[in-house]
Amino acid sequence: MKPTLDVLDVRTAQVPLHRPFAHARHAHARSGSVLLTLRWDGVTGWGEGAPRPYVTGETVAGTVQALRALDPSALVALLDGAADFPGAVAALAAVDLPRLLGGLRPLPAAAAALETALLDALCRRHGLPVAAVLDACPWAADVLTTENVPRAVSEVVDLSRTPTEQLSALSSAARARLTHVKLKALPDPEETAARALQVRGLLGPSVRLSVDANGGWPPDVAERGARLLRERAALDWLEEPTAPRDWATLRRIQQGGTPVMLDESAMDPTDVAWAAATGAASLVNLRISKCGGLLPTLRTAVRARELGLRVQLGVQVGEIGPLWSIGRTLAARLGDVVAVEAGRQDAWFPTPLTDPPYAVDRQHHTAPPPAGPGHGLRPTTALTTQLTD
Repeated sequence: MKPTLDVLDVRTAQVPLHRPFAHARHAHARSGSVLLTLRWDGVTGWGEGAPRPYVTGETVAGTVQALRALDPSALVALLDGAADFPGAVAALAAVDLPRLLGGLRPLPAAAAALETALLDALCRRHGLPVAAVLDACPWAADVLTTENVPRAVSEVVDLSRTPTEQLSALSSAARARLTHVKLKALPDPEETAARALQVRGLLGPSVRLSVDANGGWPPDVAERGARLLRERAALDWLEEPTAPRDWATLRRIQQGGTPVMLDESAMDPTDVAWAAATGAASLVNLRISKCGGLLPTLRTAVRARELGLRVQLGVQVGEIGPLWSIGRTLAARLGDVVAVEAGRQDAWFPTPLTDPPYAVDRQHHTAPPPAGPGHGLRPTTALTTQLTD
């Protein structure tokens, strides 16, 4: 029987955050997700993308437009002939969804919405969790574990609170269990170094400490900030310190002794290859929406390992459901990660937006993936009543 695919609904979720999240480039007062519902061979899948203009150049409106303009028959033709589960995963992995949707200007967040919905439907049709997709990717075996591994999630300190305010709110036992703190940078590197020292004073030298400038520092400021943070706060790495893909400045920072982590500079394996070739980075922050979905993220992780770069698995602020669920699934199986982020939806959205609800054990800093089939989530009424066209 010829496969069928119908896009049923494309909506936006701009849900107010209970408190803002701020960094050097942007202050988030609400979520910014595009939610896609489709039916693939009679099974419904639910997907999500998180377009960010300062990350991939995509907007919410542009993402909605691209997804509504998709001709499902074109995608069906690419997936035709994949009768079994491994074959369907292989066929989907072979499709460049960001370019299918965007042409010469790839649209990874739009692709993530489409791919997460397709994987949800595919796995539900076969009664499998999304983790089964990873088992069907033999080309990624070198970067995956065979079983779920409990991951301690990072504590991210943004600019809406001081490090002392945020970390002191944790119990002493919870602070003792922290393994990594990511600090959002201020425009002034001196002030950023002072905040980093607050973290060191509260947690000591054993906790890994990174600073994320979100590409907001000019090159000279980035080089000075890297030196100050390394010398004063024993920084473990500096994330995206200056304008994306400024390989020359990133290389000078690395040569000065501060490891650089790419984020906005690394959306796909080509970016990772450029960074490695120029000596511009030691680490890469992978995010499902930024990279175009689970399978492109996994492919980028494979390329990073081949080139000797270590990875962090990050999140987009305010992910609604499919993105954080699939991100957790990958986090539990991705080997040799330096850090895993989980977000703070339990603080930002006090009313659950999914069933089962978002949950993180803040005492032990753990965030296991939901049980399947699919990514395991469905929207609640509290979410569906806030969706807009």
